[in-house]
Amino acid sequence: MEAGPKQTTVHPLIEAARSAQTAFRLQRRARRVRMTAWASLVALAFAPLIGASAFPEQIVVAVPASIHFYEKMGRQINIYGLEIRQVDLQNLIVDGRKVIAVKGELTNVSSEERKIPWLRFGLRSKDNAEVYHWTLDTEVRPLKPGESTSFVTRLASPPEAARNLEIRFAQADEIGSNAGP
Repeated sequence: MEAGPKQTTVHPLIEAARSAQTAFRLQRRARRVRMTAWASLVALAFAPLIGASAFPEQIVVAVPASIHFYEKMGRQINIYGLEIRQVDLQNLIVDGRKVIAVKGELTNVSSEERKIPWLRFGLRSKDNAEVYHWTLDTEVRPLKPGESTSFVTRLASPPEAARNLEIRFAQADEIGSNAGP
């Protein structure tokens, strides 16, 4: 009698255990795939918000209207990298005429060299309505990081209703504009 390959019978309990282990591994793998997919979806959904909070200046440069969103959130966004500091407003009488003299300082608060845009000065009435505005080209070379420069401007015969002064960087369509409201 010749002996053939020995046949082994697998005990049904061992076979059930192996099947259970295989099913468990497959379920665990499927759960990992689902969790990775959900995590990716959540990350993708929140990526714009994370980007908007991490790079606000770049967002405002690309989409200027977004500045209103940041203002509502209480964040001041400085796309210029410059600050207007130490503003001094003087009311003078020169040759019998009333003159407003405005002095201040521009400081580069960024880590890069910055060109200085035109400045826009606005006079506002007591009810905050603009009654006059003018612009100023500071004609200053670009400022290095941390560097400052001063500016001075004068306005003869300001409107009687003027009570407050607003200074900001001029927008492109305001440059060279020295007119009323």
